[in-house]
Amino acid sequence: MSTLIKNATIITMDDHAGILEGSVLVENGIIKELIPHHHGSEPQIPADETIDGSDMMIMPGMTNAHYHSYSNLLKGTTSHFPLEIWSLYTTAYGYSLDDEDIHNAVLLGVIDMIKSGVTSCIDHFPHIRRSEAALKAYEASSIRVGFAPMMHDVPDHHFLPVDLPDDWKRKLDEASPISVEEMRAYYLSLFNEWHDKKNIQILLGPNAPQRCSEEMLALCKELSEQRGAFVHTHLLETRIQKEVGDAAFAGGIIGRLRDQQLLSRKLSGAHSIWMEDAEADVLAEHGVSLVHNPVSNMMLGSGRAKIGSYLQKGMNVALGTDSSNCGISHNLFEAMRIAVMHSRQEQPDFREWLQPKDVLEMATVGGARLLGEEKKRGKIKQGYEADLVLLTRRSPALAVSTDLFTQLVYYENGSSVESVMIKGEWVLRNRKMVLFDEESVLESVKERQKSLFEKSRESVSQANALEPFFTRMYKKIHSDFGKNTMFSRSDSADEHGMFEEIGNPN
Repeated sequence: MSTLIKNATIITMDDHAGILEGSVLVENGIIKELIPHHHGSEPQIPADETIDGSDMMIMPGMTNAHYHSYSNLLKGTTSHFPLEIWSLYTTAYGYSLDDEDIHNAVLLGVIDMIKSGVTSCIDHFPHIRRSEAALKAYEASSIRVGFAPMMHDVPDHHFLPVDLPDDWKRKLDEASPISVEEMRAYYLSLFNEWHDKKNIQILLGPNAPQRCSEEMLALCKELSEQRGAFVHTHLLETRIQKEVGDAAFAGGIIGRLRDQQLLSRKLSGAHSIWMEDAEADVLAEHGVSLVHNPVSNMMLGSGRAKIGSYLQKGMNVALGTDSSNCGISHNLFEAMRIAVMHSRQEQPDFREWLQPKDVLEMATVGGARLLGEEKKRGKIKQGYEADLVLLTRRSPALAVSTDLFTQLVYYENGSSVESVMIKGEWVLRNRKMVLFDEESVLESVKERQKSLFEKSRESVSQANALEPFFTRMYKKIHSDFGKNTMFSRSDSADEHGMFEEIGNPN
């Protein structure tokens, strides 16, 4: 099957080619040829399908490099809390999701992403017993996915200094996590059945270094080496994680990853806000990628990642949208725009501000490089796989032709996206999803919404009961920052990150 898109403006993201006026020939899922136009010439190339691109811009498909699909059904539920309290509620709501809910959540996110030019995502997926439902939905959609089921066996109340009554501690401890051996069997099954099937790649997904025992992190290292798999984790998202991690582990949370030999080109860390300069140097030395999530970082009050500094160190940075219930949408045009503005709050020297092309590279090349695919996709280049986004120039954002990088980042919101192909296969044509019925997904979501919240009533009630204890902890820790009175390392600290509290957290 061959497709020729003629007479378009092509944002190649290839420094050698730049922005072209020309045509793209796709053959069997691969970009066969880029044909620049000279003096009004028009290519006469036979193809199974020919598209007039004279009013179109073509850009590479983008990668949403940190994303939680389950949250698509939880919009508006938990957006007014900081992370440590937010986690109570998103877990409570998510607990009630069944296979059909997960199927709907995945496809709802796919619609959102593809219609805004995203052709690939990393789904950091917490509900591992629902993985089959999620993967079947991804298979039906044809979007590329790095599916990273969360590995964790250390609950937050074992790591955070939350002063819980004994009955609550017992109750929470009764909800035993999946054991290391169960996790090994589960992951091996996933690799055997799903890895490299259609556009699916299985990733190791430790929830966060502090939420995994040494044994669980060792399993992650083992499977990554055994299967050549990439590893994706939350990393130093909040100041609380930084302060408590420094007290709990030798070398802090980065030191914990180093000691478990997980620092490598195959590791990506989402958020990475609260890193010291020396810690960032260590990650850069090992080729670790970072994923910037500017919207959720602001919405949860987590802080500002020093993206400009990380880029200056030569680090690969990709872009993510995180969860729907702590963000706006899964629209990377919005994320790019906010990332540029974010950098202007971080960096007083305007000469060091992120520029539109910087964030567009994060969304395209950076996301591909994070998964070792920078020689396959992320650019419109001969021999690369054809992940293409076609945008109409007959739109308010793109009708004026000045600096195209600036227009895409500052003015585009996804509404100009008309058609999208992944590996040469159309998944969106004329704003209509091709491979599944969008309307039936939306109708099913609407019908099931009420029952979803009814099912979660008990777990949300438990979160309501726990919230005052976590709020007290949150206030106490933030009031003690900089006083050096809250934590000290405990000689008896075990691998679960236990530590001594100094003073009364009440």
